[in-house]
Amino acid sequence: MKTHVKILIGLLAALAMGWIWHGPGGQGDALVGGIERAAQAAAAQAELPGISVRMVREPLSRTVIVSGTANDLQREGLGSQWGIKDYVRAVPGVARVRWDDEPGGNGLPLLAETLIVVALAYFAGLVIGALIFGRRKRQSFLD
Repeated sequence: MKTHVKILIGLLAALAMGWIWHGPGGQGDALVGGIERAAQAAAAQAELPGISVRMVREPLSRTVIVSGTANDLQREGLGSQWGIKDYVRAVPGVARVRWDDEPGGNGLPLLAETLIVVALAYFAGLVIGALIFGRRKRQSFLD
């Protein structure tokens, strides 16, 4: 079997494992659920009534959508005074924060992020393996 076919089979196997972990394995939903709980707790620090926080779930994404009534100062903050978006944005794992009345997409789906990271890790492993365990030079005196 040719080398490029072996590399392609390995890449497809790694991508399949990433998809299984994210989807049927339930880890994508668990990650988004954990980020959503942390974002809700962070938004509660602003102490504004009627503010709700939810994650985008169709498709799963690390985008947070904030809804409720707040003026521009409460939404965005001013200088060193944080707004609700700043509190939520500070949560580890949040990629993007937007209000429900703001136009804009939902960002890159979590599955796409997972597959990109898996592919990059696979190719980094190939490069490191080639550098460390590459072809050996011949040790013969007859060559």
